Amino acid sequence: MKAWNVHQKYGDATAIVFAETAGKAKTTALATENFWGSDFLDVEVHRQPGADQFYTPGKTEMDWCDPQDRINMVKYLGFTCLEHVEDCHFCPAKEFCEDRRDV
Repeated sequence: MKAWNVHQKYGDATAIVFAETAGKAKTTALATENFWGSDFLDVEVHRQPGADQFYTPGKTEMDWCDPQDRINMVKYLGFTCLEHVEDCHFCPAKEFCEDRRDV
């Protein structure tokens, strides 16, 4: 299964989803909370081969709320928080984050 970085052209929503093709990745992302109500044409998809290793059978997306997924997204894929920097102290990925705030 291939990993895809999906994001809105005109927004901040981003996700790593697992699908066989780019079109299926878009469809998968549109069914998630981050992309609910987004238009198919306003979503871009790019391969994220570095995330292929995090696929497990039945998994459709990496979950930012799952501590291990968050660590992997920050450590290996360069993700950071857009807001809530006051929560850095409690973040499971704080030691790998480029935008870490020592609060």
